Amino acid sequence: MSARIETPYPVRLRCVDGNGLCQREEGYLQNLSGGGVYIGLKRPLKIDGYVSLAIRLSTAPVKDGPTLRLAARGNVLRVDELPDGTFGTAIEFKQRRVL
Repeated sequence: MSARIETPYPVRLRCVDGNGLCQREEGYLQNLSGGGVYIGLKRPLKIDGYVSLAIRLSTAPVKDGPTLRLAARGNVLRVDELPDGTFGTAIEFKQRRVL
């Protein structure tokens, strides 16, 4: 098992829904490892769906200046409905880089 970061960094992602339309979502990181992420979203994504995402690697306000970002592409492995009505979403990285 690889080490995990559990800081609520903001996440933005794009994916194609079941109708072939491009969707944009925003959520928060629940954990990050070398192989993927687990993020909280307001709606469920399609299992095996392809996503691209950007994680702002800072919890400081945006007005405080530029920060590192992790850009990645991957596939949705699992979606868990959480008690608060959000959806925990596990995404396996296929590509990633720090910007």
